[in-house]
Amino acid sequence: MVPADQRLEQLRTRGGCFPVGPRTRLRVSGADSRRYLNGQLSNNLTALPEHTAIPALLLTAKGKLCAVVFVWSEGNTFIVDSDPEVAESLQPRLERYVVADDVTMEDLSSESTGWHVFGTSLPAGSLQISRLGVPGCDVPAPPDHLLEATPQERELLRIERGIPQWGKELGPDTLPHEAGLDRTAVDFHKGCYVGQEVVSRIESVGRANRMLCGFVGDFPADQATTLVTPSGQPAGTITSAALHFGMAQSVALGYLSSRISENHFLAHDENGKPLGECQRHEFPLV
Repeated sequence: MVPADQRLEQLRTRGGCFPVGPRTRLRVSGADSRRYLNGQLSNNLTALPEHTAIPALLLTAKGKLCAVVFVWSEGNTFIVDSDPEVAESLQPRLERYVVADDVTMEDLSSESTGWHVFGTSLPAGSLQISRLGVPGCDVPAPPDHLLEATPQERELLRIERGIPQWGKELGPDTLPHEAGLDRTAVDFHKGCYVGQEVVSRIESVGRANRMLCGFVGDFPADQATTLVTPSGQPAGTITSAALHFGMAQSVALGYLSSRISENHFLAHDENGKPLGECQRHEFPLV
């Protein structure tokens, strides 16, 4: 049996695969589908490359998240892929502004199966999509030569690479800049879309009130954790944490107030009991 730390290193350097699992997925078709989606999503679909998915955000008029999606084209239609947690809200939100547009939407969620391959050995001709912060693609079946990442390994890699997840780092009160999504899923040069005014205003101001950060330290990974400065000033909250196989420490994602300049923090439980210490760390954490 390969030791856990060696498996993780192999996944980092050579890549691997994992089942995509349940996804919320819509097919958007009609003569106005490209123009309509461009008016709803934060990224630019005008020159969407073939066999390539791009990340984008579906926002409220106040610039907060409705969903984080991947979009790709299939012939004259578009596929919008998102987290299963937004299954009930995604289609109604996308349809909200359809008036006289030639746009139809079909729920394909039951068809969202397959495997994701990430790393260096990507099959040619497959859908190029980055689900884990590195180059990847979706395929019908896993290649025989690749290591299958366990859910625990996937979570470690996600945290190491600073990939926010719906229900943990992301939710309906999240602004894109807070989670760093402005760097990966927003085109600041495209035309108008719902929520653009708020996103552009925060971009011009230069910062949000809180920022998603990475942490490494000695604290339990299985408890609700708040962060305070050594002087006792409230600083932020841990949103995801995992015990790292090879470091005997916890790695974590969390939000810090933008007013905090310190890099060293005390970890407390929700009742204020000390749990340990941690350091702010740049991504990737390892």
